[in-house]
Amino acid sequence: MKRDEFLGRLDDINVWKSSGQRAPNKPLLLLLALGRVFNGRGRVASYPEIEPELKGLLQRFGPPRKALHPEFPFGRLPADGLWEIPENGTLTTTSSGDFHVRELRDRKVEGGLPQPVYDLLRHDVELVREAVQKLLDGHFPDSLHDDIRNAIGIPRTWEMHDSPVRPRDPAFRRDVLREYQRRCAVCDFDVRLGEELIGLEAAHIKWHAAGGPDEVANGLALCGLHHKAFDRGALGLEAAGKGFKVLVSSEVHGLSDPIRWFLDFHGKPLRPPRNRQFDPDPSFVNWHQREVFRKPPLE
Repeated sequence: MKRDEFLGRLDDINVWKSSGQRAPNKPLLLLLALGRVFNGRGRVASYPEIEPELKGLLQRFGPPRKALHPEFPFGRLPADGLWEIPENGTLTTTSSGDFHVRELRDRKVEGGLPQPVYDLLRHDVELVREAVQKLLDGHFPDSLHDDIRNAIGIPRTWEMHDSPVRPRDPAFRRDVLREYQRRCAVCDFDVRLGEELIGLEAAHIKWHAAGGPDEVANGLALCGLHHKAFDRGALGLEAAGKGFKVLVSSEVHGLSDPIRWFLDFHGKPLRPPRNRQFDPDPSFVNWHQREVFRKPPLE
């Protein structure tokens, strides 16, 4: 296999889509496989070995769901030409065409990158990193990239910036920070070094990687802490009166004083933009509630 063919297959992954719901299952399995290549682990692994690792990635970086199904990407990715299951023809399937998770576990069914893909990647470490960056750019916000890299064991020592992802409007950050008067919409953080803002960022409510537009109504000015918390689902929004209030996930906990930087803002009003025509669009807020926020909120 040639490198261009491999990268093209990454672009063409058939990711399930329905009403804007996130489905990063296949990308996360591929990222896990790329981490195995990078760290010299075997080409294939048994489902009982992969299941807890992939489930952990889905819990941390997937949408909030009551049930996680790592068996779905394990069995569906072969159709994209980027995964193989040597025992495929001997496995029974459900009515939806998926493999039975109990059989995958009991038979210790193995899966992994096809040999030509594995050989290509083993001899081209830059291609591994390029593939990782392509998957991160295509399916996750920038604020989560380092966490995902760390989780799969690929350090942030090199990045590709030529991935064919949707370009970002350079005016987005400027316009969002201006509308929120250069303060965090959650905590009012506005620290400057001279005239330069430190740690204040323009966050997308509906992720750019999920098709969210570079519009002020899809943006919030957030400090670095609350931006990352918002993208991880620790913080959310809910309509309240003519604006919105901040929600804190009940999964947030800690014993040190900084926990107050979360708990103290639960239920508090979100700072509105100067011009209310740029209030967060409810459709983007609803997407974040459904696909990112870790329910339930604190009581």
